[in-house]
Amino acid sequence: MSVNIQTKALRDLIGELMLSTAKEKDSILSNILIEIDENGIKGTALNNITSIEKTIETKTDSSLSFTTDPQKLANILREIKEETIELDPEGKTITIKSSGFKTKIKVQDPQMFPKVKHPENTQKICTIKAEKLKKLIKETIYCPDKNDIAREYTGVFVEVEEQQTKATATDHYRLINIKTENQNQTQTSLIIENAGATLISRLSLEGDVELYRGENELLIKQDNLIIVSKLISGNFPDYNQILLDRETSNSIEIDKEKLKDGVKRSSILSENKDITVKIDINEKTMSLVGQNSEGETAEDVIEINPLEAQKDLIIKLNSKFILDFLNQIEADSVVLLYRSAEEPIMFESSEDQYSYKYIMTPIIE
Repeated sequence: MSVNIQTKALRDLIGELMLSTAKEKDSILSNILIEIDENGIKGTALNNITSIEKTIETKTDSSLSFTTDPQKLANILREIKEETIELDPEGKTITIKSSGFKTKIKVQDPQMFPKVKHPENTQKICTIKAEKLKKLIKETIYCPDKNDIAREYTGVFVEVEEQQTKATATDHYRLINIKTENQNQTQTSLIIENAGATLISRLSLEGDVELYRGENELLIKQDNLIIVSKLISGNFPDYNQILLDRETSNSIEIDKEKLKDGVKRSSILSENKDITVKIDINEKTMSLVGQNSEGETAEDVIEINPLEAQKDLIIKLNSKFILDFLNQIEADSVVLLYRSAEEPIMFESSEDQYSYKYIMTPIIE
């Protein structure tokens, strides 16, 4: 029996399910499960790390279940402008009809698609705004080293405390730490798999979400959505030991946009994007110098505001790493903390409901 369904509802559902399919094309998990009934459309996708179950309420006139390649279906729906389409199943195919257009795709028996296994004995961690959770993840996910043999370094470390939630990631050369205020039901810490963190950052989450922890999984719930991601077992390094503080460090304030422009200009000729940063607290300036193998140089000088600075600094840093941080923050200025040319430096910034700490190790030649 054929089913009439809203094109946009099915298109939106498939777009998010594709984020959790397996990459191996010969696997049933490279497909998605679609279940249509009087309550709407339910879609399921899973791989060996994550799973998504999402329901969209929409009017339907019949029931239908099938498993299919989401990319093929998405490509077809992208070209259909009409508000509704007709799905007409016949054996191992489904015909998609819209006005004068008609196409046929292969489907598989929905009974062959694995059931999602939800973690047992879960403990509720907190309720948090979806935009906060996404921001914590999205602005740390670029930092982990996905290929590190120490798996603790490949994910995002989340700390849930009584009054705040923090996310931290590192690749040994730099570390990003972001925190936001949030009232939490319990205190815990966990390391989200990189694939799970990436999934969370890309989903169109809105409103409040509930976080639950199982033995080895994180479960995220909304009224129409359930996300599960595996966790990495092990201990994240104690990054608090390398954070700088103003009492024992030199600190200067810099206009963010001027620093960003200066870093871009000074590194324009450098093949490896290394630049030398020179801080002169008496002149209240920072010089940024980049040089390539042919001896060509580019230099930019910007003003600084010494806060608790007692000595100058000459240090070599990776300009891309600096820009990765500056491009994600919205604050007008940043504070740079430093001790010596051989020790890590740290950027601090605060905006609205978020505070940032960003550690970078110097380039030692």
